[in-house]
Amino acid sequence: MIIKLIQLPATNWLLIAQELNDPVTWDRFLPSHTADSDRYRFETMVRRTATNVSLTPRKEMLKAGVSVFEYDWNSEEDEILAHAMDVAGQLDSELIIGEQIKPVSAA
Repeated sequence: MIIKLIQLPATNWLLIAQELNDPVTWDRFLPSHTADSDRYRFETMVRRTATNVSLTPRKEMLKAGVSVFEYDWNSEEDEILAHAMDVAGQLDSELIIGEQIKPVSAA
């Protein structure tokens, strides 16, 4: 799992998990993931640690292997960074800041 904190034009900061171990049948309209999956662990940790920030899932950006949350515009940048670092730390993953989204092939 790769965790990134980026800002795209016309969006606030995005917290992105890539290279998730989704099954090949995963579809954003019929999500199927178990409690031991990367997606479940990431999405649960994002919500559990969001005490000082507000986030919204970006469903239109979901793909197999990718989960995306957008921080609320009212969230302070230091709180956004602290939350993203907390999520990455809890999941034993490095946090990459400011890098573009890695393209996902339509396999």
